[in-house]
Order: sequence, then C-alpha cells, then structure tokens
Amino acid sequence: MISAIILTWNSAKFIEKCLQSLIADGHHANLKIEIFVVDGGSTDGTLEILDQLAKNIPELKVIELGKNLGTTVSRNAAIRESKGEYILILDSDTEILPGTLETLHQVLSNSPRVGIAAPRLLYSNGTIQPSCKHFPTIFLKAFKFVPLRMLQRLGERMELYPREIYDRNFKDILRVEYCISACWLVRRQAMNAIGLLDEKFFYAPEDVDYCLRMWLGGWEVLCVTTAEVLHYTQRRSYKSAQIAWIHAQGLIYYFWKYRYAFSRRRIYKRIRKVAKQFGLSPPFGI
Repeated sequence: MISAIILTWNSAKFIEKCLQSLIADGHHANLKIEIFVVDGGSTDGTLEILDQLAKNIPELKVIELGKNLGTTVSRNAAIRESKGEYILILDSDTEILPGTLETLHQVLSNSPRVGIAAPRLLYSNGTIQPSCKHFPTIFLKAFKFVPLRMLQRLGERMELYPREIYDRNFKDILRVEYCISACWLVRRQAMNAIGLLDEKFFYAPEDVDYCLRMWLGGWEVLCVTTAEVLHYTQRRSYKSAQIAWIHAQGLIYYFWKYRYAFSRRRIYKRIRKVAKQFGLSPPFGI
C-alpha cells in the first residue's frame, strides 16, 4: 500500500486536481492508496473543498492543524498515522501524469536499497523544472539570491547537473544527490532506518537534508525521468521576504548540522565511504 501525504495551506486553486490525478493514476496501476491531507490553517476555502471531496473519496483523511506548522512537523504528523509500505510525499500544487505511480513503485520494488524515487517535474507549460541537483554550498546559494543575472547563472551552474539531463529526450534513471520534495516515493523501511523528517527545519531545505541522510544511511536517491509530474510551483522563497528568511535560517542549520559550507568535498567523502560499505554506486558525478 502507498500512503500519500499532501500538505495544504490556502491551496484551493490546486488541491482538487492534485487529488483527482493521484486517485486516477493509483487506480490505473491497481495500487491501494490511503491519502492524508494535512491542512495548516487555510482560509481560502480549501477545507470546504476537502470536505466535499471526502464524501466521495473514502480513502481520504483530512488532518486539520489549525495553523501553519511548516513542512516537516506537518508531514511527520501524517507519517505517524500512515500504514503503507511506501510513502508518497506530494505537494498540493502538483498533477500526477499517467503511469507515474506504477513506474516509481516498480523502481522501488525492483531495487531494495533505493530509499527515495522521484519523478521528473514539469512546469505547467510542459518545460522541465530542474528538480535533481547538487548539494548546496554557501557560495551557490548566495549567487542565486544576489539580484545580478550573471551571478545567478553562475549559481545555477554550480547547482545543476549537465544540461542534457534536463532535456525531455533524456530517459533514464539517475542516482542523484537530492531531488526537491514536490513528489517523492519513499520506502518505509528506509524511513524507519533513518528516522522522520528533521523538525528543526520549518520549510527548507528539509528535502536536501533528507536525501543526504538517505545517502549517509546507505540508501539511494533516484531521479526517474520516465515518470513525470506537473508542478505548478509557487516559488514562495522568491515572493515572500519572511519565507526567504526562514529558508536562510534552514540553510544555516543545515550547514551547521553537516559541518560544511564552502565545499562539498567532506560530504562526498562520507557518501563514497557509505556507498562502498553497502555495495552501492554513489550519486552521479561523485
């Protein structure tokens, strides 16, 4: 069984399409799914939409937190109640394209040391969202947030894999450093081994942290480009100074936690050591 966990916070614009695509693809793949929607105090009609949807979706359970507690606390609340062998972490502003769940499920079923399988993400216009990336450094993040296009492009080059990986014609499964958490299929066994999401992160980069913990725990993180999900990304960090500051605080904690900031060399060395111990191949490029 797959336990799907979706967070909502003023998500009235997206949640119905997200749930419909999830249920349709799950039924098509003949996968049993339980669905948890965790609401962080929506005031835009999201709860009313969920109330109506729940009348026709028996596998849907809504958890109302009353206020926005962030991504990690909210997801963990649902994970603790879930029972599936696999956990689908899904953003509310996504639409699962046909065949995606079956593909991700098959990858995990056939590869016992895969902890996370993530699909390719597409923007609403069908172009690729670069969602698998290198681990951050302080320079990389600083360049991306400086309002100079030249430095922003340098930051992007430091963060992204070779350009051909983000081409629609590229169809392969890659071991990657991390994938953003708009859509993950996570193995329960791996989650039990490394623990729940770190609740010291409110918003980000909890996805970077969790993928790194997977690698350091002897579990692979894969980007499965043959599976695709539309992501109507809202890029909150770029639109809200408050969320940008929360993101910055998360990055400071992340760098402190792993004792690196300017170079990934130490982290790569640790990953290679663990990969050798478990007989795994390290992420692409390491």
